[in-house]
Parts: sequence; structure tokens; C-alpha cells
Amino acid sequence: MVRHIKDVMRNRQNRFLKYFRSRDDWMKNKKIISILPEGLTYQNGEGDQIFIDFEECRINFLKWLQKENERTDEEMKNLNEKTKCVAVRNAFEEPRYIEFFTEPRVRFEFEKSWIKDSYKEYRSLNTKIIEAGWKTFDLG
Repeated sequence: MVRHIKDVMRNRQNRFLKYFRSRDDWMKNKKIISILPEGLTYQNGEGDQIFIDFEECRINFLKWLQKENERTDEEMKNLNEKTKCVAVRNAFEEPRYIEFFTEPRVRFEFEKSWIKDSYKEYRSLNTKIIEAGWKTFDLG
């Protein structure tokens, strides 16, 4: 009986450790370093710092919008003057995410967990983008 309990506890501990090793951080191995009006700097899983240029994302968003919605040249001109959108977001998808219009696209995912509030992390990133003077497009 004692041996059986030890095996059960060891099995639970292994599952627990496996769970946390698979979630090195809450954004799929991306860690945000800074968010400025010019863009966002993050560290990827390999330790490289990568910069996301918000103006480049805005231009790519306009291209995506035109392709998806068949906008006229006049509509696109008006949007070009007004839009500050740099990413799409979805709080109702699992996992929640914010995806920037980089080439290729960069997605920050926020998985549900009993330890961390993924919605709070998701909202925090979106709020910081807004505070930097930019917007995200809600898909949810």
C-alpha cells in the first residue's frame, strides 16, 4: 500500500512539472521587454530581442483590410489617414490572443490557467498598446 501511494504521488508530481515546463511563459515563450509609441520589443524563446514596428503593422493592416473587404481607393485613402490599428485580438478564442500585422505575423497567446489570470494579461497588453497611441481590431 505504501508503495502504491508513493507511485501515485510521483505520477502527480511528474504531471505537474510537465504542465509547467510546457508553459515557460504565458505568451508561448515570448516575453515583452517594452512598449513604446514606435513599437514593441519582446524576447523570443531563444533569447533574441525582436522589435515590432507599429507603423509597419498599421500599413500591413490596411493591406489586409483591403484584401478582405474589397474597399474602394477613396475608402482606403480615408482609412489610411484615420487608422492606428496594428493587430487583431480575440478574447473569446482559446487561447486568447493578440496577433500583430508583422511579416510574418507575431501572435501572443494567453492560455487559461488556475495560477494566472490570462484575461488580465491579455487586457494588460491591449491597454499598453492603446496607451502607446495604437489600436487593435477585435475579432471576438
